[in-house]
Amino acid sequence: MLKELYLIPAFIYIFSYFIFLPKEKKIYKIFIYLIYAGFVIQSLIFFLFFDIKGLTVPVHIDRFVFFNAWILMFIAVLFGIFYKVEYILLFIAPLVAINLIIGFFVPHVLIKPVIIGAYKTILLTHIILILIGDSLFALAFIVSLIYIFQERKIKNKKNLKILNLESVSLPEAIRSGRRYNLELLDNINYQCLKIGFPFITVGIVMGIYLSAALFKIVIVAKPIEIMSLITWLIYAVLLHERMAKGLRGKKAAILSVIGFLFIIFSLSFSFYLFPSFHGLE
Repeated sequence: MLKELYLIPAFIYIFSYFIFLPKEKKIYKIFIYLIYAGFVIQSLIFFLFFDIKGLTVPVHIDRFVFFNAWILMFIAVLFGIFYKVEYILLFIAPLVAINLIIGFFVPHVLIKPVIIGAYKTILLTHIILILIGDSLFALAFIVSLIYIFQERKIKNKKNLKILNLESVSLPEAIRSGRRYNLELLDNINYQCLKIGFPFITVGIVMGIYLSAALFKIVIVAKPIEIMSLITWLIYAVLLHERMAKGLRGKKAAILSVIGFLFIIFSLSFSFYLFPSFHGLE
């Protein structure tokens, strides 16, 4: 029965786009309210229907997919409120809806790591840290794509119809057709990287420690570990360039996109193509 609940917020996120189609100012407020309502319901499902065993090891795959979707929307809502950039919900909500639908169709089977005792807590912490970091990088990815395409529109002397300025509400911004604030987008990208990088770093270190403890091998040799380190190096270089050398704009956005594509490939390789390489059976 729990899996059926995943479809409720997914339906709300999808339905909100039908509300968004009419060209009337009041309709846009309804769209935002629907997105927030979907997130509230998603949160209630998480806190009320996930018992303490819902996120322990071993765990059902669909529950971690749902948890990942909740983290992503939670981060997007926080950034939207803090930076007054509600329009990012336009781009995040479809990703969350897709995750929820995937969670519904994913078999309700257990991930059974080959670990015992205290290592289970370390593994759970490792996974949660990685999911938080990946969600922040996902937001940076979305913001980077918006930046790249909007900058191109500006160079071509065109404007997108959906944008943000701190002093303009989402309905007014869309109605007026003024462009995105590229400086704000670049700053959000940087903040996502700066906050997400420590989570990813600690998560990877814990993963390497687990691998060494379980398999008695200190040298990083598994494909998933190699790809994780490559991804970490991409973001390490990007963050260093931004902090030390002031890298900004399109180049920073492109590197964020490349880094997130490596994350997607790494996760797909690990959990779907070759799960045995991640210590799973």
